Amino acid sequence: MLTEGERNPANSKTDFISSDNLFSLLMFIAKEILNQLDKCCDDFTFPMLDNGYVYLAGTKLSAYRDDNRWVLIIEIIGFNYRGGGHNGITNCLHVYGNCLDYEPGTRSENFLYLTGDADDGDTFDEEQEFFLRAPAVDFLLRNERTAIVHDRDAYTKAGINLEDEEKINAFEFLRLLDYTHHDKLVATDQEIIERIPAGIPMILALHEWIHPDCVTGELASQNETFQMIASVLETGNPAIYQPKHASNTHWSNWPDGGTL
Repeated sequence: MLTEGERNPANSKTDFISSDNLFSLLMFIAKEILNQLDKCCDDFTFPMLDNGYVYLAGTKLSAYRDDNRWVLIIEIIGFNYRGGGHNGITNCLHVYGNCLDYEPGTRSENFLYLTGDADDGDTFDEEQEFFLRAPAVDFLLRNERTAIVHDRDAYTKAGINLEDEEKINAFEFLRLLDYTHHDKLVATDQEIIERIPAGIPMILALHEWIHPDCVTGELASQNETFQMIASVLETGNPAIYQPKHASNTHWSNWPDGGTL
């Protein structure tokens, strides 16, 4: 005679998962996500918002998932003075996931170059390209002609205290640009599609959050934002993301960025 477990394997003790074991299984899945992010922290391929070579201007975070795949993209808009001028103005996409055809983190192909000179002249000074050129009127933003703002009051109103009494730094120009045109600095849908597998729905998008202080050794797994995002990716429930503290991704919270 067959036992109950043999007649109905779903009732077998070997197939039964208690609520405690199910919780452990789910936490293991979230843990795998956090493990990948922590490894990238250790490998310096996770964003440091106070990167000594980059003046931070803006941020965005997007999470994607389906039943089998997850992707997390962190966009860092900033000015790298080693590049100078338009070459220094980039959106660097840091991409993580379990379905990528390249190593998680960042790579040269994930740098988006956003601005250029208009046909009426150079945007920045010729020597180092660290300052706006005073006679410049327009520049190209995503290949669209856009007015250059020289009005110092406009920077003050945006919370940008200009360092030089006469000149406007390239990073200050970018910070005002993010303040007024953030939607044009973040990655387009097409730029995202080119970097991740097709057909993964976006489940969460943030423009500010609590970011770990990686320079001091804080890992993603120790940070409330990424703990919650790992759970969102695991469960598919965006309501899990309920931050308890004020965001810190605004550039003013990372004064050491770009100062090396």
